[in-house]
Amino acid sequence: MNRRNFLETAGIALSGAALLQGSPSETVSVGCIGVGGRGTYHLKHLLKMKNAAVRAICDTNPEHLANAQDLVESAGQPKPEAFTDWKKMLESKSIEAVVSALPVYLHAECYLDAIAAGKDIYAEKPLCMKWSECELVVDAVSKSKIIFQVGFQRRADPNFIEPIAQVHAGELGKLIEGRVSWSNAWGPMGGWFGHRKLSGDWMVEQACHNWDVIVWANQCQPVRAVGLGTTGLFRDTPALVDGVKNIMAIEPDRDVHDFYSGSIEFANGVIVNIIHSWVAPNMFNDEYTRMIGLRGGVDFNTGKFSYRPSTKLPDRQGVTVDPKFDSSTAAMEAFLHSVKTRSKPIATVENGRDAVMCSLLMREAVYTKQVVTLETLKKNA
Repeated sequence: MNRRNFLETAGIALSGAALLQGSPSETVSVGCIGVGGRGTYHLKHLLKMKNAAVRAICDTNPEHLANAQDLVESAGQPKPEAFTDWKKMLESKSIEAVVSALPVYLHAECYLDAIAAGKDIYAEKPLCMKWSECELVVDAVSKSKIIFQVGFQRRADPNFIEPIAQVHAGELGKLIEGRVSWSNAWGPMGGWFGHRKLSGDWMVEQACHNWDVIVWANQCQPVRAVGLGTTGLFRDTPALVDGVKNIMAIEPDRDVHDFYSGSIEFANGVIVNIIHSWVAPNMFNDEYTRMIGLRGGVDFNTGKFSYRPSTKLPDRQGVTVDPKFDSSTAAMEAFLHSVKTRSKPIATVENGRDAVMCSLLMREAVYTKQVVTLETLKKNA
């Protein structure tokens, strides 16, 4: 599957080769808000795209700003204007769109400001940290004319797109259960990631990727959740606090969950189990999102289908993807295309809200050690 096939599969109509060639009329002027670890990752992808011009950079860290400006100039583009206040950057008429990669607690404020400024936005996940914030952002987008794409690169990945289409067509039979695992051997992550008031805890910051896929596959909302977890395992262990400079530090006030597990029941009766760990040994380092029905199951990360013995069907690869395919690049290209064509983004603001809905439901269940319903979650938002 090549890039053009992917874009067509994702429902994006191409108008010739101009999108990938990067003619002047197709170039999008971009401002980057937040150029730490994830923001620098996005910046490097943007600089490889002929249809993007990085005109402005915003970050409160002077070293991050200088590093980002150097990257832009090294890529052969003019030195971008530097800002320490995104509100000032959003006033600039030189940018059409922004790519935002900030700590989660700043998402709602930044996204609402960008919407008010009329800027199209690639918004890093999770959409927001609170349900009430999600509703505010969804409402603001609905009243605007902007393109708002959430940073769910899996929505740009054929390993997820095509198998989910087959699930919707009944390939697995009646859906029964889902299985999600984040077993991280490469942590712990520190800085704002290690504080629940800044990150929303791992149930929100990291697991929202998986819950987006689960909602996408089930086509319905969650009903209730139950879960248990453990904190405090890495308060005396150096954690990565600066991904750009690779700085480690001990954070005794770290309060995010180092392990939790739980289950969410969806409106269609499907029960999804999750295990999320930062204490995984090397051999157990793994991440997957799976769905199982009466007929068979699918691992979305690999695109592989497996069937129950009674079907006498062999396991198979649901889609063959070019090994060079990069979902983050594809997601950014899809965003730039939506900006220029004013077409629906591949990951909408509603998709972002629904993933956070599941994340918050699981978090509340883990925090309270009680069964938590969606109605209770919304009532207490």
